[in-house]
Amino acid sequence: MRCPHCGGLNPDTSKYCIRCGRTFAPQQQNVFQPAQRPVYPPRPATPPQQSRPVYPPPSPARPAPPERPTVAPQPPRPTVYPPTTPRTTPPVSAPPAAPARPAPRPFRADQGSWSPEPPIPPAPEPPAPFPPHTVAQLKQLVGGALDYTVVNENTDYRSKKVVQILYRRCAQWQQVATLLKAFNDLDDKKFGTVVIQGVYNQEHTLYAFTNGQLIFDRDVRLGSQTQKRYQIETDNGYAMEAVRIVVSE
Repeated sequence: MRCPHCGGLNPDTSKYCIRCGRTFAPQQQNVFQPAQRPVYPPRPATPPQQSRPVYPPPSPARPAPPERPTVAPQPPRPTVYPPTTPRTTPPVSAPPAAPARPAPRPFRADQGSWSPEPPIPPAPEPPAPFPPHTVAQLKQLVGGALDYTVVNENTDYRSKKVVQILYRRCAQWQQVATLLKAFNDLDDKKFGTVVIQGVYNQEHTLYAFTNGQLIFDRDVRLGSQTQKRYQIETDNGYAMEAVRIVVSE
């Protein structure tokens, strides 16, 4: 018997090829069979709806309880407090007025007592506008300067000179004129700053000056420029009527 697959010879009683090993049984053709749907048992018939039970009607409502008798409200009883005795406040007498304190006066070390400040004598009209707004107007006031006396001169500072002068108490423009005159007389160009302090007595006071002060700065930098500046204060610098002047050249 010859194998239908490979053509090899085999005994007639063989059921498969000894060469390729395939069987000699006829092959069944694969026939496509559609898948069968599962058959479900039919649904049972829906039972008829049962009617709702009928309940007996509700029993009649209970009778309302009898109304209570209305009690009229009683007026509130007045509260009785024991009588109070009025308090008597003793009259308060006004405290005695404190005596007015006298104005403080500068202390005199030689006399050990306070002396009143001398009054300012009447002064003539200034020879230039006051307060001055330019150095030229400031220098015009020198014509009305007073005589002065140098009390102290301090040059211990490196670049500053401080001079204290004595002259009588005067008007503000006369203070400025006298300070400027003293500056012109005592200026020293080796000092960058010159301070002139005026006093009208040599008494020991709390202030460094009592009759005006002039501060002159020789080299004041303002950007790339160098200016000379005058700073002048009248009186002691703290009085309400004190005048402050700042001009440059």
